[in-house]
Amino acid sequence: MRSARVLSALALLLTGGLANAQDVRWYTLAIDGERTGFVRREHRETAEGILDNETVRVSVRELGRTEQLERRIVLRRDTAGQPLAYDYALDSGTTHEAWRGTFEHGALHIHPTSARESDVTLDLPAETTYTPDRSDAFAALWQGTETALDRVVFDPQHRTAGLLHARALGDDASGRHVRLDGGSTAEAAAEDLWFDAHGNLTRAEQPMFGARATWTPCTQDCEADVAAPVDFMGRLVVRSPVRIPDWYKHRALRFVLTRTDGAPVQVAATDEQAVVFGKQHAAILTICEHCGAAEHPSAEELARYLAPNAWVQSDNAEIRALARNTVSPALPVDVRMKKLARLVKQRMHGSNDFVGYGSALDALHSGSGDCTEFSVLLAAFSRSQGIPTRLAMGMAYSDRFSGKKDVFSPHVWVQAWDGRQWTSYDAGLDGFDSTHIALAVGSGEPDVLLDTTAQLSLLRMENAGVVRDR
Repeated sequence: MRSARVLSALALLLTGGLANAQDVRWYTLAIDGERTGFVRREHRETAEGILDNETVRVSVRELGRTEQLERRIVLRRDTAGQPLAYDYALDSGTTHEAWRGTFEHGALHIHPTSARESDVTLDLPAETTYTPDRSDAFAALWQGTETALDRVVFDPQHRTAGLLHARALGDDASGRHVRLDGGSTAEAAAEDLWFDAHGNLTRAEQPMFGARATWTPCTQDCEADVAAPVDFMGRLVVRSPVRIPDWYKHRALRFVLTRTDGAPVQVAATDEQAVVFGKQHAAILTICEHCGAAEHPSAEELARYLAPNAWVQSDNAEIRALARNTVSPALPVDVRMKKLARLVKQRMHGSNDFVGYGSALDALHSGSGDCTEFSVLLAAFSRSQGIPTRLAMGMAYSDRFSGKKDVFSPHVWVQAWDGRQWTSYDAGLDGFDSTHIALAVGSGEPDVLLDTTAQLSLLRMENAGVVRDR
């Protein structure tokens, strides 16, 4: 499970302005006071048009090595400010995504650089804001002529536009205080920005994985090596109160979870996980093969878990052929899922890392990734055979993808519907066991993953033990 779309969430903070026609601005990212990355922004106006260029880089420590997450955006506009072309690239671990967009007749035509992806045309609202620097969009707030604004903002990672609500909270030592809510990413729910009288960003803050991410202007050594790369995984693992031996993992286990902020624990009710709530919003979970009794999915839900999407490309010819050549669609669901899980293990022979969020095709062709790549690939294989499949997101007692001992690590696995119940299959670990705690389920989009990781940093396991046989 990865800190998916970290760069998109971080870059959304930066709405500060560039005062001159040709200007370059640098910002430093710090998490809990430790510098871990930078943003470089360039704004250039010429006789041919306007160019905005942004690079975001974050240093992340994971599995004993340092990874560089980098996102690059180039927006070209005409002299009147109308968008002409949009270039996007993301490098994060094993994920390498790039596309070029062109604007014509009010629509954005996206042309991925990968031959595996098809062109896409998006009809977005005319008032959509595309530029990484959105100070003009919120000018009425930092100028003091308005107290609240709604703006449609384009998210290049999702390739969608979302409504962003902004409101002015007043002035303090850092300048005019503006808060952003909503937007198209799960982590964009509470961003705090401060502007000076000219609309230049003086500070930005955002909660992230239980830490506080802060952007401030940088004046020197902005690209210097980071001394302490951020360990997102270290913030997301949940310490187990007891050591769980392997021979207990296939017995019925019970866990008690609370949140450090006192809020109710958000968990999923599945056919393998029974949930009751105790004092102070504690979630008491009992997990075994048939411990739960989830409601049957609706026809609409089943259709969603059968449909391909940008991360689970079950309609791809190569994925369909591999699944068909591995197992007959006439066999029972359990037999097919186990064979397809073995196929995923055979194909995923590359390196492990939790940085980024690769699609099923990314996983198939690179053979690298972590539990998210194992899961979206298995989901793509199974959906291609007409098996409704969803992703369970939560944590499991394993160190394979986190490198941490005696902890519950962030994890993603697959659940398949056989007509009677949802059954879990885990190609990334040695199958499903009773240490798999499902916090949420989804069809493969990263939004649910971001919500889940945000909660993981707040969880505490109060107790864990074996359920006695009745």
